[in-house]
Amino acid sequence: MKQLKQFKFAILLLSFAFAETGWSQPIIQLPQKYKLREVNATPQLKAELANQRKLIVQQKLQFNVGFTSVSNKPLAQITGDKNEIPESEVLRIKNYLKTRKLSPYFPGISKIKFKGCFANNKTYDARSMGYVTPVKNQQCGNCWAYSAIGAYEASFKKINGYTIDASEQYAENCVVGDCSGGLSYKIFEWMVDDNKNLERNSVSPDAGVNQPCPGGTPSTNYYATDWGVVRGDGDISKIPTVNEIKAALCQYGPLSVSVLVNSTFQNYTNGVYMGTPSNYANPSSNHAVVLVGWDDYKGAWLIKNSWGTNWGMDGFMWIKYNSSNIGRRASWVIAKQYPKLKKMPVNTKVPLKKAEINQVPKRQIKD
Repeated sequence: MKQLKQFKFAILLLSFAFAETGWSQPIIQLPQKYKLREVNATPQLKAELANQRKLIVQQKLQFNVGFTSVSNKPLAQITGDKNEIPESEVLRIKNYLKTRKLSPYFPGISKIKFKGCFANNKTYDARSMGYVTPVKNQQCGNCWAYSAIGAYEASFKKINGYTIDASEQYAENCVVGDCSGGLSYKIFEWMVDDNKNLERNSVSPDAGVNQPCPGGTPSTNYYATDWGVVRGDGDISKIPTVNEIKAALCQYGPLSVSVLVNSTFQNYTNGVYMGTPSNYANPSSNHAVVLVGWDDYKGAWLIKNSWGTNWGMDGFMWIKYNSSNIGRRASWVIAKQYPKLKKMPVNTKVPLKKAEINQVPKRQIKD
């Protein structure tokens, strides 16, 4: 009862704070957990949120902002997607993927087709099929590792039928990249081309610092057999079309994608986010996430972030198709498939032959 009174009082204080600003609140109402958190926000953050809400109202946007798990952190600490890729690297990837497809030793693009997902569907949410693993919380600028591992874990769940918790720290340690940034596709390339597997998160949790790559091979079956770029022309520096992303999501599962984030993205709580319009000719990005669904009625993608469950809608966000360069560097990965163990029947009775049945004595009935 005491906690309930404290909560009501906190909401009342927050209502007064909104009233003092002299402008109406965003159309999308702030969830209660964020209202309570905001009471404890610093004056600087409260002023920032007030200004952002004013802008949301002026532009008639359909989302809200609040005191999230990352509101007080520098963007560099919670992002990490390297913006620039040399043109030579873009060309290398194009040729690399083309060569693999033409090679007589390459078995062809893996197709696993996610059940119930069709590119012409109006909506799709991979969470409803149980393919999306729990939201995690990055400890430094290693979002690129979380994006790659999130896509890989979803593929593994679809193909092998059970959930794994792979280590982002291990991938960060052993692939080119660190706490100051990296590129998600580098993890896929390392796993497939070098036949490398991932460690369990329980063995190598995110330490928030750079570490050397340990020797030996992890005792896991977290291998990958294939990866690729969503764009048909293989240009990983650009943004695929909406239809290309939908088709790839249905064919390969949740995708690793990049996005350009700012303070409103950082403070997002709910609704359909719209940031700066995407620049399809020359996109830039600073963060990497996992794309897990879409909604044509909202005109938005559903993404899984790596900032914990006290950001967005329990760690997820709806973001407009044409917002913030979402979808840049979209890539997919296919986990290695392993034989499924057959369940042994319980209390199995061996059927008797007809002759054996006749030999079974009948139960004596006493008068």
